[in-house]
Amino acid sequence: MNSVERPNLRQHSLIGVYGYDLLAGFAAMFISIVLRYEFEEIGTPPGTVEWSAAGLFMLVCAAIFPLYGLHKSMWRYTTLSDAMRVLQAACVSHLVFLPIFFLTNRLDDFPRSSLLISGVLLSVLLLVPRLVVYAWRSGDLFNLIRLDNNALQGAVLVGTEESLTEVLRDQRRRPGGPRFRFKALIELSGQYEGRSLMGLPVAGDLSNLETTIQRLSTNETKPLRIVLADNHPDRDLIAECARIAGRCRASLSRARTGDGVAAFTQVEAADLLSRTPRSICHEGARALVQGKRVLVTGAGGAIGGELTRQIARHNPERLILLDAAESHLYEIDMELRRWEAAPYWTPILGDVRDKARLEQVFRDEKPDVVLHAAALKHVPLMEQNSAEAVLTNVGGTMNVIEAAQKHNCQNFVLISTDKAVDPSSVMGATKRVAELYLGAIAARVDSPQLCAVRFGNVLASTGSVVPLFEKQIEAGGPVTVTHPEITRYFMTIQEAASLVLEAGGASARDQIEDGALYLLDMGEPVSIARLARQLIRLRGMEPGKDIAIKVTGLRPGEKLHETLTHAFETVSATKTEGVLRVQGHQPDLEDLEDVIEALLNAAQRRDEGQIRALLDRCLDLGRPQGVISTQPRLSAQR
Repeated sequence: MNSVERPNLRQHSLIGVYGYDLLAGFAAMFISIVLRYEFEEIGTPPGTVEWSAAGLFMLVCAAIFPLYGLHKSMWRYTTLSDAMRVLQAACVSHLVFLPIFFLTNRLDDFPRSSLLISGVLLSVLLLVPRLVVYAWRSGDLFNLIRLDNNALQGAVLVGTEESLTEVLRDQRRRPGGPRFRFKALIELSGQYEGRSLMGLPVAGDLSNLETTIQRLSTNETKPLRIVLADNHPDRDLIAECARIAGRCRASLSRARTGDGVAAFTQVEAADLLSRTPRSICHEGARALVQGKRVLVTGAGGAIGGELTRQIARHNPERLILLDAAESHLYEIDMELRRWEAAPYWTPILGDVRDKARLEQVFRDEKPDVVLHAAALKHVPLMEQNSAEAVLTNVGGTMNVIEAAQKHNCQNFVLISTDKAVDPSSVMGATKRVAELYLGAIAARVDSPQLCAVRFGNVLASTGSVVPLFEKQIEAGGPVTVTHPEITRYFMTIQEAASLVLEAGGASARDQIEDGALYLLDMGEPVSIARLARQLIRLRGMEPGKDIAIKVTGLRPGEKLHETLTHAFETVSATKTEGVLRVQGHQPDLEDLEDVIEALLNAAQRRDEGQIRALLDRCLDLGRPQGVISTQPRLSAQR
């Protein structure tokens, strides 16, 4: 249907409803007088007064009904407020009709008691078809008797006709009743402007949202809330609503599947991604961990914790949770204790740098699958602690692979990062060395099946930019951005963990080349400055006015833009949506081991110069001959 046809259909619908209501008014008055004459002989016989009275009453209805907007309400969305307006319009029409008819014929031969009949009859004629249509479309007349709670926060609901009605109906049915007192609707197509839907006025399309908020806010003691009705709203819609919310001092929420508090939640950073997070089928994850003994290193961290949660849902035989941070391990342990459906698990305090402790863990727990998430990941911090980054990210990875090999594990998955691509930082370089070692050693071992998974930033992970921005906003600013043009790739933590498990499952299922490197499809990079502005607006404030944004300059080791692959790497699709296969140059294991041994010795001595020089040497081995990195050498950045 094109844009020209929609207004015509809407206009025809309005005229049809208006015409029916006027005919109902005429019929109610005419029939009431005829019925009254049937019971008692009154002066003039039928055929005179009933026509004049019914005609005049129809004219009165034509003037009164539009004042109550009867023709604007859509019958399939009738509510108690619509029914009340019908009754009010019928009553007022009779009150206005009586003195006018008295002036025209002094009520000669007019049976005054017929007004009681016509009042009831008109109400029935107006209400019954509306209720029948509503019952037919919704199947639930009980919702009609729900009344608004004036103590609830006022809100404007934004969405398509389908999503608006779904949210309004669900809100009335939810345990505990509505969460908001919706005062108006914004229907995105614009074809219902001026009408009412379930008793609420449709204020127009998105272009009317700001003026609607400003108009309705005058009678509210609390700031209004903008609520997005769609479960998966368009990112451009979220951005525009966030801008309007910031200008109008309104907060922004979205409807979600669930009851109570879960029914409506604040719009989050994940909603601002340039793409919709993927729905994962979990077949690969089940194949990887179901009925297996699964070890997660770094199990208390952001990625390790989410991996633990998702693995626990796929019925492993046992979960072994290893972490060097007592507080992180305690938190994930307590979380599993609160979960009735949790599998058997063992929390183990230990460091991947400790070979003896790893030997004990593998000997006692006998894991089948290892997910290696333990790492030191904060870029600026690792620039100042390069030896620790090498010992954990390189030495620790080698230790876990060696233990997995010795104890005949089936599968090993290394968590890597986009910062390992043309690394400009010590942290990124250590993760690239770990990738290279895994790829090189894979050809020499029969088990476990080795693979690495590379992806970018994870929203809301510990120390990431989103929690930092949220704390700065809560403190009143300023929000600090290192560069106005800086960008990063982002995924939700749930999506990242799911795809890691799927990639590990693909490696185990397909038995492709051992040592495979997988890449998670991150979509388009996100502007950090834009993300900061949107997060401020989501809190009902305006960036630069309520919360300042301060540019602080790039930190040591930080890039302006990250990339997901080296120029010499090729990317191909896999059977799992969102998981890509990366192939590139693989160095000789003996050459790499010699340099890594020297690197670990330098790290033990805390020899900063040697550490950076040997990292550069490892990175050179990972590139085809003649390919030069676009990044400055680490040894030159001291």
